[in-house]
Amino acid sequence: MSWVYVLLFCALVGIASYTVIPDFFLHRLGLGSWKRQFSPGVALTLDDGPDPIVTPRVLEVLKRQNISATFFVVAEKAKMYPELIRQMQAEGHQIGVHSLTHRYAWFSSPWKTAREWTESVHLLEQLTANKITWMRPPWGTFNLMTWRWLKKHKMRAVLWNVEGHDWESRRSPEQITARILSKVNEGAIIVLHDSGGESGAPENTLIALEQLADRIVQGLKLPFVPLEFPNWSCGQRLLFRGWETWEHYYAKRHRVERIDATNIFRLEKTVYEGPNLFAEDGKLLAEKGDSVAEIHLDNIRLQAKGLDTQKTAIRALHQARTSLPDLARYVANAPSYANINVFLAETLLYRGVKGFGFTVQELPDTLNSRGIAWLQKMIMRVYHPIGKNRQNERLGNKTRLVWISREGLLAHATSMVSSARPLGCQIVKATGSERET
Repeated sequence: MSWVYVLLFCALVGIASYTVIPDFFLHRLGLGSWKRQFSPGVALTLDDGPDPIVTPRVLEVLKRQNISATFFVVAEKAKMYPELIRQMQAEGHQIGVHSLTHRYAWFSSPWKTAREWTESVHLLEQLTANKITWMRPPWGTFNLMTWRWLKKHKMRAVLWNVEGHDWESRRSPEQITARILSKVNEGAIIVLHDSGGESGAPENTLIALEQLADRIVQGLKLPFVPLEFPNWSCGQRLLFRGWETWEHYYAKRHRVERIDATNIFRLEKTVYEGPNLFAEDGKLLAEKGDSVAEIHLDNIRLQAKGLDTQKTAIRALHQARTSLPDLARYVANAPSYANINVFLAETLLYRGVKGFGFTVQELPDTLNSRGIAWLQKMIMRVYHPIGKNRQNERLGNKTRLVWISREGLLAHATSMVSSARPLGCQIVKATGSERET
């Protein structure tokens, strides 16, 4: 009788090793898969299609809202409707594989799992004439062979961290939207469905998609971005997540507000600590105890891609050029900034900021200023393309106060709109939020 228990135990261990354990690590913990992205905004993904009725309507909404999405398609459906796959490609959407027949991984043998995934990728590569590198298993569920197949074929498993249960017909568009908005933040991967739901569910999805397109951009001030992943190690991803958590905490605690969905600048109202700031005509603009606004950089919106530091600098300058006029318009129209006379930052990056109309002023070399300098260098390490290998020695450890009056900000931003001349380096104050270009 004891052998029966031994065999039963071995069978349970074997089943768990094939199903529960790999699913726990890949699906639940996200180890070996991607449950979020690291670009400045929100990525939209759609599963289970294509569908000849729903998918064209989804594509129409995406085109109207100027959103680039990623469709994880079922290969057999794609084979039936190749024209929809071609339309997705033509309209700038990305395509990943969502299995051959939408089979639950736990009930598929190792041999069938490997064969079906290989066949589905081959079929989609024939239809798209592109290499398929992203996969998403049905229900996000893995077995041991799925993991081995991923490693062998160097595929990336892309999951999600925000969903609205839109495949259920009992979920109204408002419920779907509210559930998603409650969880969306920078780095979110949203999953919706353009096929495979209960009867009536697709209509709710379409309405919810329209609502999300507006409320995420206008309400949360987050852009929709194409799905993209950096070539980071697990350690780099953890470092980024830890720093991002700190930045979110800082922004919430200090009420650092975004200008819009794409602006690289943010603002924080605070009490000025000195020294006194004077206009060119000698007029006192700010003294200790006055209300001022600190300018912050939304660091992730300046996150570098690739290792070409020159291209990174050019891109950052372009972003600064387009962001400063919008910052000025925001200040001019926001009643809460009507009485703010000075906008400032304490920064290591004071070289060249006069091109933005800012004044650079010496500050005492204190323990606090050295702490700010260290913090800013850490930010560069997190966000710069070559990370810790970047040389920061020339920045030194002494910060400067850079500032501009309200009138100067509005006037200089207006001249930037009409002038095509190149601008100097951008400033930042930080969550500590600064970065050099």
